[in-house]
Amino acid sequence: MVVWNVNNYSQKSYSRHHQPQAGDDEDLVQSSVSGPRPSSPPAAPTDPDPEEPGLFCCQPAGGMEIAVGALSGMVEALPGKLAELVQQEYELLSGARGDVAFFQAELRTMHAAVLRCEALEDPDVQTSSWIAQVRDLAYDIEDWVDLFAHRVDAGTHDADTSHRFSRWIRRLTTIPDRHVIATELKELRARVVEVSELRKRYSLGPQMQSHHPAAVDPRLFALYADSAGLVGMDGPREEVAEMVTGAGSDGLKVVSIVGMAGSGKTTLAREVYRLVGAGFKCRALVSVGRSSDVAKVLGDMLSQVDGVYSRGRGDAGDVNQLIVRLRQHLQDKRYLVMIDDLWSVQTWGIIKHCFPENNLGSRIITTTRIEAVAKAAAGDNVYKTRLLDEANAETLFKQRTFGGVGGCPAHLKDVSTRIMRKCGGLPLAIVSVGGLLASKVRTRDEFERSGLEWRTNSELQEMKQIIKLSYSDLPANLKTCLLHLSIFPENHEIKIERLARRWIAEGFISEQRGTSIEETARNYISELIGRNLIQPSQMNHDGTHSSYVLHPVIHDFIICKSMEDNFVALVHAEQQDVPLPPGNGTVRRLSLLNSGKHDQAAAQIGGAKVSRARSITAFSHTGRTPRLNELSVLRVLDLEGCQGPLCLDGLCRLLLLRYLSLKGTDVCELPAQIGELRCLETLDVRSTKVKELPPSILRLEKLMHLLAGNAKLPSGINKMKLLLTLSCSNIGKSADANIIQELSEMVSLSELELFCNVTQAYGDKKQVAFPSGGFRSLKKLSIRCSLLSVTFVTDALSKVEVLELKFEEGHSEESGGLSGIQHLTGLKHMIVEFSQHDADAAAAAAAVKKTAEKVHPNCQVIIMSIDKKIDE
Repeated sequence: MVVWNVNNYSQKSYSRHHQPQAGDDEDLVQSSVSGPRPSSPPAAPTDPDPEEPGLFCCQPAGGMEIAVGALSGMVEALPGKLAELVQQEYELLSGARGDVAFFQAELRTMHAAVLRCEALEDPDVQTSSWIAQVRDLAYDIEDWVDLFAHRVDAGTHDADTSHRFSRWIRRLTTIPDRHVIATELKELRARVVEVSELRKRYSLGPQMQSHHPAAVDPRLFALYADSAGLVGMDGPREEVAEMVTGAGSDGLKVVSIVGMAGSGKTTLAREVYRLVGAGFKCRALVSVGRSSDVAKVLGDMLSQVDGVYSRGRGDAGDVNQLIVRLRQHLQDKRYLVMIDDLWSVQTWGIIKHCFPENNLGSRIITTTRIEAVAKAAAGDNVYKTRLLDEANAETLFKQRTFGGVGGCPAHLKDVSTRIMRKCGGLPLAIVSVGGLLASKVRTRDEFERSGLEWRTNSELQEMKQIIKLSYSDLPANLKTCLLHLSIFPENHEIKIERLARRWIAEGFISEQRGTSIEETARNYISELIGRNLIQPSQMNHDGTHSSYVLHPVIHDFIICKSMEDNFVALVHAEQQDVPLPPGNGTVRRLSLLNSGKHDQAAAQIGGAKVSRARSITAFSHTGRTPRLNELSVLRVLDLEGCQGPLCLDGLCRLLLLRYLSLKGTDVCELPAQIGELRCLETLDVRSTKVKELPPSILRLEKLMHLLAGNAKLPSGINKMKLLLTLSCSNIGKSADANIIQELSEMVSLSELELFCNVTQAYGDKKQVAFPSGGFRSLKKLSIRCSLLSVTFVTDALSKVEVLELKFEEGHSEESGGLSGIQHLTGLKHMIVEFSQHDADAAAAAAAVKKTAEKVHPNCQVIIMSIDKKIDE
């Protein structure tokens, strides 16, 4: 029997009849989840490593900011997890149920306090330190809960465990485990009490928030900037002006400008406002902001359009009265109003009532960072700002950094290019950094240091505040998801499927009624895109996003926030050890960045600092991946694309592992006992040397995504009832003759990628054939085949909406062609791709396209080859 201790995760063996001794309690308590309890108020979190490169300093002037978005959702979920634990059939020792009930009540109160702290813009150091303790406690409680069932039920998954005698034997043999469980609960309870008392003792919370003079709204500089100094504005200005004044109805028209923070929305709107303003006798320009005072906004607007309105009037704070006065004043006028920096549909829903529809050609220009707000205000009349191209970025950078005389000195040209790339065409970054560098001594070293290591500097605080507003406006669940992106290197293209499955594995996504958990994860990604915090990189054939990237400025911002919140530890290739995180030094997520062959000789990362890591992600090389037998609470192990030898010793002991990606690595085989990973949801071994999967994978009862690529599946795959996505090979041997029949019986399967090399013969032709009546849930089918030989029979794939076909050869005498397209009654998108382009392939492609368009007139058909597009 194995006892799992959450803190050091060492395994202690007990004989079946071992009884706890006095010495056992001390050993087990010392290694329990709780760790040493603080005897004095915790110190403030340590400052970030001064050698760690980053865009923003994690401790801004005026106080320490809390990044608790990654915390509140977890604290909120814990009482529910504990309730599930109590409802299970396990018999805890006397008093344990009371401890669990205590946790539920205390954690609900703690969650309310965390939410209040989350709303603070500038909390004090003691509050920040308290949040750090809550975070570590919540992690440890969740680890304890998740390991609970595994420790009690280890080795008792046989079908006869429901038998009364078997259950009695199980309980008898797990007495040591239950003793340790009860001891750990008491230690955790003591920590909860300590954290709760600490908050009361020092009156932590909103009342401790320090106050500083209100900062000047950074948009004022955009509103009153000199038009002559603007770069890259001519084209956008003309486009938006045409949208505002173009021919059309004389009715009221709203045009919205949307884009990421710092992309020049306010500047562009102001330029259009100036350009077209002469045609309107009644004009107003107001700024809303995130913490909007609608009455103040309406009062500002009224004072601009009505010169006799006085703010001292009795109706100055009455929104209803202000709306009435504005409507009365504007009723018979042709007006132009610019509303800058809208943040919510609700705010627009109030402000829009001020504008009467008088058919005089009135116009409204709005700016926002959020696409949903832009569409709510303007419908289809939305202009999305673009980042500066390389030429304009260079012009603006030189203008701000070196002025109009002489340009960039020769010894600074290469450094300037690197700095401009880091700015990523974002006007805010170019102007801010250029202004900072303009005041520096122009030695190459200082120029490089100031331009690439954007450190604590008052001249950059305005830029940070502008970016920070977008982060602060996110709900807690999206803050967590955004912080998670700091794991990936700068400019790394991230596949949306990979990201969604990782979020689910880490518990960031909560199920919503009527929506699958994966759809919810994709909705989160879409919302981050809609808020212009991440940028789409590639699109699918159906117009959905397939991957995205982070702008370098946003990427550096969330790295800073993640480090501040001890959300992730980043280790670069040149670092010899994991940097000490703030708080108690425990690493929860480890990202090994820019690893290369030069660090193969470096010692493998291990030890107590990473033993409680929840996710390990490595890039480029596997050389420094921690030893797996030290990572008992690991949920995510992502080594996609890593090169080098890979040791999987201890993999099958990762009882909580939910996401395992070995895609593109040098792994040759999987451990025979991989079926022990009962929590595994995603297994990806595509593009590896794995030839077949162990039969034990059939015991992975929670597996939803099995991406085997060219690996052979074991017989009986149809027993995996929860499988949603499958990528596998049908290599055509006699033992695999019924593989497609097995797959057709999988009731939950919605996506299938099938690699086919040898196919069933129909007459004198070889065909890939699908049986009638199967694949009842399949919506997407991808076939990678050597020959153009696929047949679809009646009622075989009635729900398939997307069909992707890739043929390695163009056409041959053995090809049976593509037939039965008319039987795919739900088809919406079809993509046919040839690796070799020849006349026969082109003729076959034309026939396929003609047939598909005839039987499915609403289906989008794309036929292409790798070296040359045939038709579209």
